[in-house]
Amino acid sequence: MKDHHLKAWLRLVETGSIRAAARSLHLSQAAITKAVKELEEDLDAPLVVRSSRGVTLTECGHQLTSRARMAQAQLALARQDIRELQGGNSARVAVAVTPMAFLSVLPEVMRSFRLSMPLADVTIDEGLMPMVLPALREGAVDFAVAAPVRESIGSDFSFEPLLDLDTMLACRRGHPLENATQWSELLECEWLMYLSPGSQHTHFLENIREAGLARPRRIIKVNTFGVGWNLLTRSDALLTCPAGMLKTAPYGDQVSRIPLAMSLPPITLGILTLRDNPLSLAATRFAELFRRAIRSDARLA
Repeated sequence: MKDHHLKAWLRLVETGSIRAAARSLHLSQAAITKAVKELEEDLDAPLVVRSSRGVTLTECGHQLTSRARMAQAQLALARQDIRELQGGNSARVAVAVTPMAFLSVLPEVMRSFRLSMPLADVTIDEGLMPMVLPALREGAVDFAVAAPVRESIGSDFSFEPLLDLDTMLACRRGHPLENATQWSELLECEWLMYLSPGSQHTHFLENIREAGLARPRRIIKVNTFGVGWNLLTRSDALLTCPAGMLKTAPYGDQVSRIPLAMSLPPITLGILTLRDNPLSLAATRFAELFRRAIRSDARLA
């Protein structure tokens, strides 16, 4: 299996047909067909089903696609590292950052990173769990500053814990249940939750079930911080989140902590990576800056 095989395969997947893949790579259709056939022979497995409408991936084809993208991403990192060592300015880094981190330490981390790598190409995505795991698997981000439930993320990921965070049940200022203390008082409220495998809200619901408590009856599933926070502050919906939000301007002025007579499980903030996938030099520097900032920021204590 060679690099040109993987490039031809990934372009076939992206375009959906041999003709389009060939045109995109400025190759003949015969060359793309040969590359796919050689891959199938090398792997001893069918990768596509051909029809008049194009090609459809088999289960083996989907698996190859995932691994091929990772392999190409790692080769790109190797080229980038070598150019950087040779004095080039083509460093790239992509990171997903959970809201509590991007609202607190991200500006400081970004300033420090720019001092050492002023010309690096930086991409920052929102680091909520519904998006983080697929992005890491596909190589779209190098690492994530996130708060997953470690038991739920799978053996293909590696998590480095940095700091435990206290959590709270938040509501808007002036909410009619702002001073509620009993779980039963809150069951009829709307609850905002980021639900996906490995997310803290999924774990929260599991804890509620194990404690023998009734599950909230109305849940709005959200996938971005902006949507969740907007609904929290402009409606009567509730949200569990890090208590450090109360120390983070201007967000702390918009919400109250409901004084529940029960404890909420803390969350652990850390660095999440795809196991056995080494970071580029640029990503390694970026991750180290996050480590230092998270461990020293009073808003996260």
